[in-house]
Amino acid sequence: MNPVAEKLAEWASGSTGTEAAVELLIETDFWLTRHEFVERALADDDGGASIDWVAARDVALDVQCSRGERFVLLLACSLADPDQTVAMSDIAALDGRNLKRVTEALHTARFGW
Repeated sequence: MNPVAEKLAEWASGSTGTEAAVELLIETDFWLTRHEFVERALADDDGGASIDWVAARDVALDVQCSRGERFVLLLACSLADPDQTVAMSDIAALDGRNLKRVTEALHTARFGW
């Protein structure tokens, strides 16, 4: 796991929704490396890292990406921030591997494991 992912996992620890969201972003390995996401939604310093979920949503809506990639980020935002929503119909854009990751994230957010 890269250092930023480790910091994010530590930051998210203790909140099942945020843990599920961060794990999903780490597992899909797309957004945490996107320049737009890193610049606008990720705070990273030597002491820790965090995600601004409102800024993350804005990135998902502003940048060019696939429908599945957008869905993953919007879902992560909704798992971490109950004030955000996502159209679950876009789940159809996911491949099998990412569908499994999303299912695991939903399970983690709901049941905590």
